[in-house]
Amino acid sequence: MNYNKSFNLLKSLPKKLNSFLKKNSKYPFKIQNKSKNKKIYDPVTNLDKAFERFIRQIIIKHFPEDAILGEEFLEKYSYNDSKWYIDPIDGTRAFMVGAPTWSNLIGLSYKDKPVLGLANFPALNKYYINDQKKSYLISDKKTILKTSKEINLKKCRVIGHLYEVLILNKYKKKIKRVISSVSYFGAATFDALNFCLLAEGRVEAVIETNLKPFDIVPLISIIEKAGGVVSTWDNKSPINGGNILATSNKKLHNKILKILKFSS
Repeated sequence: MNYNKSFNLLKSLPKKLNSFLKKNSKYPFKIQNKSKNKKIYDPVTNLDKAFERFIRQIIIKHFPEDAILGEEFLEKYSYNDSKWYIDPIDGTRAFMVGAPTWSNLIGLSYKDKPVLGLANFPALNKYYINDQKKSYLISDKKTILKTSKEINLKKCRVIGHLYEVLILNKYKKKIKRVISSVSYFGAATFDALNFCLLAEGRVEAVIETNLKPFDIVPLISIIEKAGGVVSTWDNKSPINGGNILATSNKKLHNKILKILKFSS
């Protein structure tokens, strides 16, 4: 894997993605429900697909041998150990109604370990990225990201999307135990921004359910290089998505894992 070349590619993407958006947002977007289960609404727009095609073309041009897993199109397989993950519009619902919290997510793993990530927020005019040592917020200035060192649950701020929990009640007791243990719990619908706020040190934990690999892999290395920890609820690798716990430090991570494990 050529780390510097991969990082330089990611670093060049926000400007290209924002220009692509400006050019293509002149036209009205179309919405479809891509769920095979008609009881579930899973919207996709023509811009979701256009963004992914655009990102794939750039990756394939520079790294033709690498694998690619994106949300909207079939996986591109490879025999090497590098794999790119693309969520072209993370937060499609927010995008559809004009809320600014949607993002473009692109990440890279090597030998099934996330190593680079980019979360670009065009409407907020900022992006999050990591290199080999640190994570950064780039807006009107460059800020090095550091997660919170708080380990006292009673002082911790926890957020998550968790709409599946509210609908299915499948993890209701687990989440209630977490809520009762921390100072603040917010069911925020900011999608990837939840995890970016964690990397900034604004919250101590994010708890999510049923994430796909392209939802979380681009964010893992950003969080880890800022000092945080990411795993599944049963403390396994988050590379394949699932129920995800991200926290600001290892001690806090273990405390919340214990709550999730022993709640039924």
